[in-house]
Amino acid sequence: MNKLTEKDIMMDCLAMQKQLTHCYNMAANETSHNMLRSDLITILTEEHQLQSSAFGALDKRGWYLTRPVTREALTKTQSFFKGIQKELQ
Repeated sequence: MNKLTEKDIMMDCLAMQKQLTHCYNMAANETSHNMLRSDLITILTEEHQLQSSAFGALDKRGWYLTRPVTREALTKTQSFFKGIQKELQ
């Protein structure tokens, strides 16, 4: 019988947190009730904090590797989004 490893469980937790933040964000965007939106945004913030903790635990163990970014790539991405922001104004 196959058993889930600690890594499998933690990766599942991270995936679940990502999905929850997506759902709460959509709900906050779609509601027209200001108090409900405020509550959803509070919950969304809490879910982002949990997602960050799950990621940190995986990263600490070397189970979720990210690619390092160069200063040039970061500057290019920032410029791209600043251009879009200017177009929308």
